[in-house]
Amino acid sequence: MKCISYLLQAAVVCIGLAIPAVLPAQQPVLVSSNATTPVADKTPPLAAGPAVVSTQNSTAAPTKPLFSRWIDLTEMSESQRYRNSYDENGARLFADGQQRTVVSGHFKFDEQGRYFIGFRASSGRYFNWSYADYIGHDYLHYAGLSLNHFTPAEYTAFFNALYADPAGSSLHFEANGWKFYVRDLYVSATPVKQATVEFGSIQIERGYSTEITTFDDDGYIAGERIRIHDPKHLGLDEISFTNAYLGDITTPNFFDRYDRLTQSNYRQVAAKKLIAKRVGASAEYNFINSTHTLREAVVVKTEEAKVVDDVHFELYQRLNNLVYPSVNASVGGKIIPVPAQTVPSANGFAVFVDKKVGRVSGDLGYDSVDSGYGVYENSRFLETLTFSLNGDTYSTGNRFFSHASVRIAPAVSVFGYYTHVVSGNDYTYNKQGLNAGLKFDLKALANSGKRIF
Repeated sequence: MKCISYLLQAAVVCIGLAIPAVLPAQQPVLVSSNATTPVADKTPPLAAGPAVVSTQNSTAAPTKPLFSRWIDLTEMSESQRYRNSYDENGARLFADGQQRTVVSGHFKFDEQGRYFIGFRASSGRYFNWSYADYIGHDYLHYAGLSLNHFTPAEYTAFFNALYADPAGSSLHFEANGWKFYVRDLYVSATPVKQATVEFGSIQIERGYSTEITTFDDDGYIAGERIRIHDPKHLGLDEISFTNAYLGDITTPNFFDRYDRLTQSNYRQVAAKKLIAKRVGASAEYNFINSTHTLREAVVVKTEEAKVVDDVHFELYQRLNNLVYPSVNASVGGKIIPVPAQTVPSANGFAVFVDKKVGRVSGDLGYDSVDSGYGVYENSRFLETLTFSLNGDTYSTGNRFFSHASVRIAPAVSVFGYYTHVVSGNDYTYNKQGLNAGLKFDLKALANSGKRIF
C-alpha cells in the first residue's frame, strides 16, 4: 500500500502540473448545468457558502479541451499567507508564514460522469489543516508557551484531561514542513439517474451549511454513501445516507487509514431542497462517537436588493450530554483519581452575508459555537483544550468574522480574514485571528491563456 500511495500521489501532482491547460475550464460557482459534470457532484445552483477567494476569469471564453472526456479537474491552487492569532488568555499561538497546495478532481469512466474515481490531495498534516508553516515558529512551540498563561482552573482541567486521556495527549500536531497527502479517494457510480453510490475516503456532506457549524473543509471520512436525487417523487432535490468512520485526525493520508473502511462511528441522514432557484435549505441528523446532532441551513439569494448577494443562516443542536468517566490514573508510580467530566448538550449558529462587486468579494458574519464542540473527536484531552473539528479559523466562541478577496490578475487574488471573540467566558485557542495572503488559481491560469501579470 505504501508503494501505491507514493505512485498515486505522484500521479496527482503530475496531473496538476503537466496537463492543466487541457482540462475543463472552471465553471461559475452558482451553475451546475454542465452535462459533463459528474452526476454525484451536481448540486442545486445556489452557493453553499462564501466564495471570497475565487480567482476565476469570468470573461474567458469556455473551452472544450482534449482530455475533458477523461479528467475533470475541479481545483488546482497554491496559496501563501501570513497568520497571526491569540488565545483567550492573550497567548500567541500563530505568527507564521504558511502555504497550501490543493489538487482535486475526477477520473471519468464515461463521458457523462456517471462512473468516476474522485480524488482530493492537499498539503497539511491533519484533519482540519491544509496549510504548512515555513516561516516562524512551529505551532507546537507557541502551544507550549501558551500553557504559561493558563488560569489555575484551566491548569486543573488540563492535567485531569492529560492523566485521563493519555492517547489524546500523545497525538502530535506538527504543522511545519510541506507534506502532500491524498485525503479523498473514492469510487462513485450512478447506475440510474435517481441514485448514486460512493465508496472510499469521501468528503463530508454539509448541505447548505459551512465548515463553521459542521466540520472543516479539509476534513475527511472513510466509508460509503448513497444519494437519492428524485425530486419528482420525493419533493426534495436529494436525500443521502452515509455510514463511515471519522477519526485519525493526525493521519490525513488515506493510504495510512484505509483499514477504517471496515469500521463505523459516523452515520448521517441529510436532505437538500432548492425553492424557486432563490432559497436553498438543508437539514441533517448526525451520529458520531455517542453524540446526536441536528443541523439546518438556509441560503437566500438577494442580488436584486443590491446590498448583498446572499444571506446565510445555519444552526446545530447537539442533543445529548456526553460523560467522560472517572479514572484512576497512574502517574510516576502514584495513583491519581481523576473525576468524571460531563460535556453538556448545546446548540449554536452562524449568520453571514456575502457580496461581490467586480473583482472584489467578501463576507461579514457572526457565529456562536459552544466550547464543547471538540467532543466529536472522542478525546477528553482535545475537548478540554477546545480543539474542535470545525473550520480551524473559527473554532469555538461567540465571534464576528469577515473575509475579503481582490482579484488582481486572471488567476491571482489577494485575500484577508479577521475574527474576534466578543463574548463568552470559556477558554478558546482562537480568540483573535488574522490572516492575509495570495492565492494562485493554477487551473484558471491554464485555461485563461494569459500571463499571470
